Amino acid sequence: MVITEQTNNGYRLSLMPNSSISWQGSMLFLILISLPITIIGVTFFFYGAPLILPFAGLEILIVGSALYVVFNKSLKKEVITLTKEKLTIEKGKYRPDSISEFIREWSYVFVEKPSHHWYPIKIVISSQGEKIAVGDFLTEEEKKEFVSSLEEIISEYRAN
Repeated sequence: MVITEQTNNGYRLSLMPNSSISWQGSMLFLILISLPITIIGVTFFFYGAPLILPFAGLEILIVGSALYVVFNKSLKKEVITLTKEKLTIEKGKYRPDSISEFIREWSYVFVEKPSHHWYPIKIVISSQGEKIAVGDFLTEEEKKEFVSSLEEIISEYRAN
């Protein structure tokens, strides 16, 4: 998802992966999956097959772990701030883990074409010999939207 905002002194582009379900929705899904598994496991336990219960518990644990990993990866966020003087890239989950600042006029944004047609395109911001890939988790359409937003902002700054 690409969100473009105009601030008092520039622009802010927020990049986030698509999150198909919230944490509460994930927990509801886990409960709805766990109930029938638990009922079946307890039923088999009472009919003399106690070995079913550990495997039912393992199945619930695996599904819950997978939900946690997927949700944790969807918390990733990248914020690109453009002002007349600076270009700032912040990457992190709950707070910025890495912050890179460049002089805007010396910064370049380019799209690396993939070596094979099924690989995704890669957006790279480069300045003073340092390259930072942004938006790796975006879809192809979102990457194109992001690049066009950046082109509009850069052309606006060049016009002034």
